[in-house]
Amino acid sequence: MATTASKRRSRFGVCCAHCDNELIAPEWSEYRNERQVHHVWHCWKCDCSFETIVDTKVTEDPTTGDNIFPSRLVA
Repeated sequence: MATTASKRRSRFGVCCAHCDNELIAPEWSEYRNERQVHHVWHCWKCDCSFETIVDTKVTEDPTTGDNIFPSRLVA
């Protein structure tokens, strides 16, 4: 089983790496560290298994936090 890039067709799932069947949920998932989630997918249609790794790093939005509401206001 190899880790491969997959084409996303929907917001929640991926397409099978072999037959392009839409898969809704992984068969198994685990947190690898604070930034990555490892998924194992299994296609019931063609019996293909493959893995994906999702990077969960959240980028900060510059419109939130101290940029809008500074800690000190000067009148």
